[in-house]
Amino acid sequence: EMIKIYNNISAQKVSWVKSNKENLEKQGNQIENLYYPENLDELKELIEKIKTLGESFELIGYSSNTLFLPSYKVKHLICTKFINKWTETDKLIVCECGVNVSLLSKEMIKKGFVGFEGLTDLPGTVAAAVYGNCGCRNCSINDLLDSFTILLPNGEIRICYVEDLGRQYRSTSLKRKELSGVILQVFLRKQQGNPKVLLEIADKNHTHRMKYQPNAANNLGTTFIGQQLTFYGMVCKGIEKLLGIFYRTRDSRIIFAKLLKILGKQHFVPYVYYWNRFMFLDENAHLLFPKYILFLKGLYNDLHLEIEIRK
Repeated sequence: EMIKIYNNISAQKVSWVKSNKENLEKQGNQIENLYYPENLDELKELIEKIKTLGESFELIGYSSNTLFLPSYKVKHLICTKFINKWTETDKLIVCECGVNVSLLSKEMIKKGFVGFEGLTDLPGTVAAAVYGNCGCRNCSINDLLDSFTILLPNGEIRICYVEDLGRQYRSTSLKRKELSGVILQVFLRKQQGNPKVLLEIADKNHTHRMKYQPNAANNLGTTFIGQQLTFYGMVCKGIEKLLGIFYRTRDSRIIFAKLLKILGKQHFVPYVYYWNRFMFLDENAHLLFPKYILFLKGLYNDLHLEIEIRK
């Protein structure tokens, strides 16, 4: 059976964000070869074949953390989302790289395994979650990680452990390109808990997410990370506090929208769901995005993007 392959198509085919649809479709031949392998053997053979040609490739899962620009062009793009089987041993959950974190988490909660109760709304693959040190609601795949296998650029398969990831907030040695390769399998530890209790926590987390975060459709989750405020940033935070007192609200979205208006940045308001989450609502959002990055760089000394941009 042949690997599913599409030729000369738009990045729209794999893009999570649909608001740049027309722009991407105009560049209809952005992806020369898009592959959908369905198991690890197909993935390994495909990578070997591309390397034999002396060519490079890029990987994608669900792309729920990836922004494709109209300038994006690639010869070989491999999507791993159909390599999605998992099995269990006495102590471990053995996942192929494309396992959907949200689906896995829901199943594991039913079985009463601890550590998945905050991950039921995480839309990406298990390999991407390891790669990006992703997590939500005090849960992280890498907190459950026993080990993972990685296909190194020289063709060798190596077993790596959590300490090999050099974990930082939303970052790993893989994301920082200090370690390169393709994650093939992820081994997660099983810790037995009470299914009923875990389901209650998961439901609370889901309700909180629905209340305080937007629908996943037109955004890529947390877009920016920054902790060290500039002087200008401190002044803005001070104004924000005063606005909260004046308008008697603790709704950070309302306060931030009012702050943007005071700063003469009201054009950002429809596209910002609080400061660190950008909403790609329409074509205009893509034009405003670089300007918004510049604005935030004025507020934070250590601002960096949590999403990946494919140019």
